[in-house]
Amino acid sequence: MTYLIVLAVLALLPALAILLLRVNGAIAFMSLCLGSVLVAYTSSDVDGVFAGFSASKNTLTTNEWVQLGLLVVPFLLTVLFTRGSVSGSKKITNVLPAVASGLLFALLVVPLLPASVQRHIHHLAAWHQLSNLQTAVILGGALFSLVFLLFTHRKKHSDEDGKKHSKH
Repeated sequence: MTYLIVLAVLALLPALAILLLRVNGAIAFMSLCLGSVLVAYTSSDVDGVFAGFSASKNTLTTNEWVQLGLLVVPFLLTVLFTRGSVSGSKKITNVLPAVASGLLFALLVVPLLPASVQRHIHHLAAWHQLSNLQTAVILGGALFSLVFLLFTHRKKHSDEDGKKHSKH
């Protein structure tokens, strides 16, 4: 039961933070994708740097923390710097990217947790359902995030701008 709560917190906390702090869910989703790339391609190099400074000889623990940091820091910075950026009718369209971000957060964080916690979470029916939806979460989140970004960040041209650029 406790591990079900852990999984629920991992999925719901980011989604609720995005919605309540009015963070752009599409940017939050993309920041998790960035974090995943950082974990995949830079964690061993960054871990080597931290291992040189660490007094602890437990490199597995250091590696886990480095990977969690590389994944979570871009997301946290996004929440910090884009809070309050979603207003009006965009709040409703922000729900899907927020939910996708929460689910992706859980999918990406669980494999980086200590092995004993992973083992307990992997035995949960909720984890099996979530991992079966992994492709849908990633593709749906990416597609909706791109569409959300494209349609909400279009530049508006005034009539004056149109006159400057048109040829007579």
